[in-house]
Amino acid sequence: MELEEVKEILACLSGNRNKFYYFRDRYALMLLKDYIGDKVMSINELKQSPYAKLLNKAPVKKAMAMAGNGKITADQLDMIWDKKPLSFVTTLDQWGEGKKDWQWNQMSRKGYHLVLQLNMANDHTQALQRLLHPDDPHIFNWGGHPTLEEGSRNTLAWVRLDMDFKTGEVLIEEIQCDWIRSVRDAVKDSDEVYAEYTQEELQIYADEVLAPYTKVWEEAMLAAAIDFIRHDLGIGRIYYHSFEIGALLKNIKYSKPPRSLYTKLPKQFAFQKTPQGPKFLMREKRVQKLHRKVKNPYWFMLPEVA
Repeated sequence: MELEEVKEILACLSGNRNKFYYFRDRYALMLLKDYIGDKVMSINELKQSPYAKLLNKAPVKKAMAMAGNGKITADQLDMIWDKKPLSFVTTLDQWGEGKKDWQWNQMSRKGYHLVLQLNMANDHTQALQRLLHPDDPHIFNWGGHPTLEEGSRNTLAWVRLDMDFKTGEVLIEEIQCDWIRSVRDAVKDSDEVYAEYTQEELQIYADEVLAPYTKVWEEAMLAAAIDFIRHDLGIGRIYYHSFEIGALLKNIKYSKPPRSLYTKLPKQFAFQKTPQGPKFLMREKRVQKLHRKVKNPYWFMLPEVA
């Protein structure tokens, strides 16, 4: 993306306190709600749709059980809720330095990215302070990554987005979480960085506070990203890197990300394999050249809705 585009989005959409609530498998309700739209759709129609696999998720089954005469609406999906959903606040940031260090920044092309941050809400902040009393509320995030550096909220995860409004496409470039990995490492190994905390304190925080986030952070982050792309940016064509293509284009040779984030996760959300990536990226000569080096290359694309 061009810097002007990122700045325009930040100017238009930043500053609001955007709440986001999540519970296990809520993404299935959200995706089906978008697919149904303002229509009344039969269960049989959904079984023939690209999102058919989502009908097996527990909250969707609950919604279908409440649906009369085998038909369902988006409003009925909205009625399904968890007693204690996790609370988040999403914020926006930017990533990249234009033509400078773009490969070091693990970008598929030169330019800038829009960042959507998934931040844990005040209930987490209060629990963290009560147990560990950290001087820096951002203790488990890594410097140099696109996380919040000011304020009391803690960034659980973030997604980097590249896009082109002319082609109407968004590429999910990266999904990542420092917080959970840092806590896991701190619990497992004595580290000078966290020497002020006892192993017992860290273990209690991991087991009693962070555990619910650990179980769902990947799907919560991707669900928030898709919701933001579709409903705030107004873009319907969403691409996602495969593991091989992503590592190649972003020049990641060592310390590659967890494979499951670029295999299992997109499949879980009903992304479908496609041999070509977004037009705005495939027209890059460098991308075309690298693409030819991969045997049977593929990307993921989310089925579009009306």
